Amino acid sequence: MILLKVTLTILALLIFPIHASDAISKDRLTSMLAEAEDYLSVKPSKSLKILSTPNDLSLLSESQFFRWHIASIRASLSFNNLSMMENSIKTLITHKSVTEFERKIVPILSSIGIWLRKSSYLKQAKLTLVCALKHDPTEDNKVKLLTSIAIVSRHLNENEYAINAYNIAKSIAESENISSSLATIENNLGVLALENNEVTKAEQHFRSALAQHQKNSNRSGNIVSGINLLQAFLIQNKQLDYQRLSPSITRLTKAFPNASRQGTLFWLNTVFEIRQGVKLNGRVKAQLVKSFDNISDQKLQFSLNKHFADELNISISLANETSQESLPPLWLNQITQCDWQKLKTFKLENFK
Repeated sequence: MILLKVTLTILALLIFPIHASDAISKDRLTSMLAEAEDYLSVKPSKSLKILSTPNDLSLLSESQFFRWHIASIRASLSFNNLSMMENSIKTLITHKSVTEFERKIVPILSSIGIWLRKSSYLKQAKLTLVCALKHDPTEDNKVKLLTSIAIVSRHLNENEYAINAYNIAKSIAESENISSSLATIENNLGVLALENNEVTKAEQHFRSALAQHQKNSNRSGNIVSGINLLQAFLIQNKQLDYQRLSPSITRLTKAFPNASRQGTLFWLNTVFEIRQGVKLNGRVKAQLVKSFDNISDQKLQFSLNKHFADELNISISLANETSQESLPPLWLNQITQCDWQKLKTFKLENFK
C-alpha cells in the first residue's frame, strides 16, 4: 500500500511538476530584486545570494528582467565570479531585439567590457568600452566607462592613455560631484604611481581614496584602497602606520569572500609579521605560494614579487601579462550596436 502511494506521488510530480512560479510570487521577486540592488554597494555578498537563487524570472517585467541580470553581473564582479557574469551577459544578449536592450545598452556594454578584460581579451575589452562611451551615456556612466578604459589601457601598458582617461573622468566627476567615482579614480591613479615607483605620490592617492570610500560606506572600495595603502606603507617601511590600519582592513577582507584580495592581504600581513620577528615556516611559505596564484591582477603579482618575494625567501616564476590573441566569444559579434572596425580608429582626445 505504501509503495503504491509513493508510486502515485512520483507520477503526480512527473505530470504536474512544481515550478518556481508556484513557489514564489511576482511581488516577492520584485521585492527580492529591490533588496539585491540596495545591498550592491554595502554588502554585495547578500545581493549575490539573492540573485543566485533559482527563480522563474519570466514573472518579471522586461525592465525588471534586465535589472535582475545587470545587478547579478555587478554582484558577481565583486567576487570575481566570471562564470556567473558571463551567464547573465549571454542571457541579456539573447534578448537583444527587445526595447529594453537598447535602453540598457550602456551598462550592458560596460559589463561585457569588464568581463572581457578579466578574461584577458584586452583589446576587445577596450573597443567594447569605447562603444559604450559612444552611446551617449549619463555623466555618471561616462566617468565609470572612462575609468574602465583606463584600467584596460594600464593592462595594455598604455599608461599615458590611462592617465589621460583618468584625468578626463576626474574632471567630470568633480564638476558633477560624483564622490564614489572620485574615490575609485584616486585609488587607480595611486596604482599607476606605485608602478612608476612614485611611492609617496601613490600613498597620497590611496589615503584620499580610502577616506572617500569610508565616507561613502563603500566596503569593496574600502578594502581595495586599504590593501593598496598597506602595500605602500610596507614598501616605505612605515610599520606603525601599517599596524594602525591593518586590523580594520583585515576584518573587512575576511568578511568579503574574494580570494584575490585575501591572498594579497595574506602576503602583506606575513611581511609585516616577519619584520616584527616572527619566523617563517614551510607551511606558511606553501600558503604564500598558493595565495599568490589566487591573485587575479597580474600587475599586482609583479608588484608583490618585486617588493617582497626576496624578503620572504620565496621564488616566484612570473609570465609576462598577455592579451588573448584568439577570437573573443562568438556572442560578442552579436552586439550589432557596435561598429567594430570604426571603433579601432577612436582617439580619446576626440571625446573631449
